Amino acid sequence: MPVTETAPDIDEDDYEDTGLYHFIGPLAELSDLEPGAPEPSAAEHAHHLEFMRRRDWAAAELERLERERERDQRMAKLRLDRDIADAARSGDLAKVATLTGKSNWMPAASNDNRKNSAKRDRFEITFFDDIEEETPKVEILESILGEGEFTDVIGKPGSGKSVIVTDMACHIAAGMPWHGRAVRKGLVVYFAAERRKLTLRRMAAFRKHHGVSGLPLAVFGGKLDMTANVLDAAALTQAVRSVEERFGVPCAWVIIDTLSRTFGGGDQNASKDMGKYVQSVDEIIRALHCHVTVVHHSGWGEERGKGAIDLDGAVDTSFYVKNSGGNFTLVCDGTNDGEPGPVAAFTMQSVEVGPSTSAPVVIPQKLGNLSGVTRDVEPAKPTQRDIALSHLQEAIAAEGVYPPDPDFSDGAMVVKEEAWRERCYAAAGDASPDAKRKSFQRAKAALLRGDIIRETGQWVWPA
Repeated sequence: MPVTETAPDIDEDDYEDTGLYHFIGPLAELSDLEPGAPEPSAAEHAHHLEFMRRRDWAAAELERLERERERDQRMAKLRLDRDIADAARSGDLAKVATLTGKSNWMPAASNDNRKNSAKRDRFEITFFDDIEEETPKVEILESILGEGEFTDVIGKPGSGKSVIVTDMACHIAAGMPWHGRAVRKGLVVYFAAERRKLTLRRMAAFRKHHGVSGLPLAVFGGKLDMTANVLDAAALTQAVRSVEERFGVPCAWVIIDTLSRTFGGGDQNASKDMGKYVQSVDEIIRALHCHVTVVHHSGWGEERGKGAIDLDGAVDTSFYVKNSGGNFTLVCDGTNDGEPGPVAAFTMQSVEVGPSTSAPVVIPQKLGNLSGVTRDVEPAKPTQRDIALSHLQEAIAAEGVYPPDPDFSDGAMVVKEEAWRERCYAAAGDASPDAKRKSFQRAKAALLRGDIIRETGQWVWPA
């Protein structure tokens, strides 16, 4: 090996690990000799040349070992990514969640790693005789957004589509009526794949204008690819669950802004790629039982999003936003469960949110019978799932106990299912025993599916 004149950078620990220390002692160069010191002898000079030769060999050996470590890490990551992909293809989302947590790909929510996590069935089955005569639709925003549905909001650049969606998000998180419509308060997650800082300024303007705080609302940023596979959708789900745990409420609405910036390397005009995007949206809805909205740019027509028509067929409701000289209108142009037509009219007002910085807030305007400022709105009615959960909380407050093993329920108080069921039956009044039983079982199943409660044996508790 050739000898170099410039010493490589080797710290003392690495130097000693090579065994070089035992050959020559502490690291020293001939130039370190004090001025006036006698010139080294031929033997000392030869000794020093041998030192430099071994020093260079040690540096090369350390570099080789580091390359091997990096290669091993890359191979381990490739194997883990392959296992995640295999699990995703097989539909084993529990395994996907576990593996993505191990890879530090996205922080795994602790409520997916507890010992007694309820096992979820892959398919939901309802038998003919168990179908309710009147199955109520769980609405997040009255006559606009429903639980477990998929919508898109379309518009040209500058049409105000992201502004009105941000306004809706803040109202739902705050539990405030929106343009005269009742809302069901819940966690809202806004994935701002483009102009995230502008989204934050708009929300800061809403906070200042309406004087609200403490909203269960989170703005996500970063890279999201909804077409390569369902792995990013699973990772987003895990991140949302960790936010659910922070606020203590389930997610009601996930907003993805925009489709174009989360389409990865796919072709928006190809049905195959648009189908993959829809599949990722379906994974989010199945996992979180929430509403998902995608903000999308319009194409050749103002009322239709650009790209393959598969998106039009996948959404439950489609909206577009028009801007006519600063007067904006949100219009429903197609829905599977409702009436199309104008939904809301609004203008914008600039609110200062910092030195020389402002952002718009929505100012409702009258639209036919709708008025965002005059219509009295009753709060959204609680669902059977909400009522059953409140009875469980009452039962725990009255009869709850701490299990001997804290790992049993992650330290939470538990109560016997019988005590919970009795409270639900008592609240059902004059309903028949069979109706009470079915109502309780449906509410319990919905709470378990939503990962809102846990059960082991005869014991139940809030997640």
